[in-house]
Amino acid sequence: MAQTVLQQVLILAAMMMLGFLLGKLGKVDRKGADLLSMLLLDVFFPCNILAAASGDFGDMPFSQVIKIALAYMSCFILFTLLAKPIAKLLRLNEDDSLVFTRSGFVGIPLCTAVFGTEGTVLGSLSVPCATLYMFLFIMQSFRREKDHNLKQQLKSMLTPMNISAVLMIIMLATGWKFTGAPLQFLSSLANCVLPTSMIIIGCLLSGSPLIDVLKKPILYFITLLRGVVMPLVAAVLLRFTGWDRTTCLCIVMVLGCSVETVISIFGVRYDRSPEMASKSVLQSNLLLPVTMPLMMFIAERIL
Repeated sequence: MAQTVLQQVLILAAMMMLGFLLGKLGKVDRKGADLLSMLLLDVFFPCNILAAASGDFGDMPFSQVIKIALAYMSCFILFTLLAKPIAKLLRLNEDDSLVFTRSGFVGIPLCTAVFGTEGTVLGSLSVPCATLYMFLFIMQSFRREKDHNLKQQLKSMLTPMNISAVLMIIMLATGWKFTGAPLQFLSSLANCVLPTSMIIIGCLLSGSPLIDVLKKPILYFITLLRGVVMPLVAAVLLRFTGWDRTTCLCIVMVLGCSVETVISIFGVRYDRSPEMASKSVLQSNLLLPVTMPLMMFIAERIL
């Protein structure tokens, strides 16, 4: 498993490097990256989720779907609760502790690459959980003011990706699936998820101060905690669930992915340690080819 993960991560790193070169050469500017991000989140990801729910693995018992979703949400919340005491031990301020927050969107392409359709379904179950988590914990943590517009925030959750995740859960509950030409259409667009997501990350990295990030020792420790230690804590807890190994490994893989780009966006938007947030996003992506295989190698032995 660890060798397979390493191979897939290296393939993803090569795609990321392609995006980095495109960004450095000026072939894809910020507007181009924004367009690719829109296509990824609003078109390719939803198609990937719906196509996966229509596959052979789409007959997962609904009770299992609920249990896995609860496991994701529980781990997201647990890591958030652990962030503040860990930050105090590291002598970080409250704003810096927000870089420990996470969501699981980046893990879906990797789960798909390693586990196929089953991985897509299991990884996609993190989407509604990550969305609620982002709304209930991340966004609220970053906000300094409390007089925010609740209606506007709820409206912002109605994205194609969230809607497709809800539809996937309904499909798993009812057994309904796409077939024929609609399924082929969804599957064709779903194939764009992996390269597009990695190219976008590479383009964003091309405009970042890589040397400055690599010179900050505390970020290495934060990346180690977020990308290795915390997912392995989850692996130990998942061992007692009695679930099959693939399910547990997919959950751990999602939890071990790099810091979500939205963390840096929130950091800038609400002026909560924007430099630390941006650098943590950058470094966790740079070190993913190291942290992910290492973490999954240990997780295999735990599970």
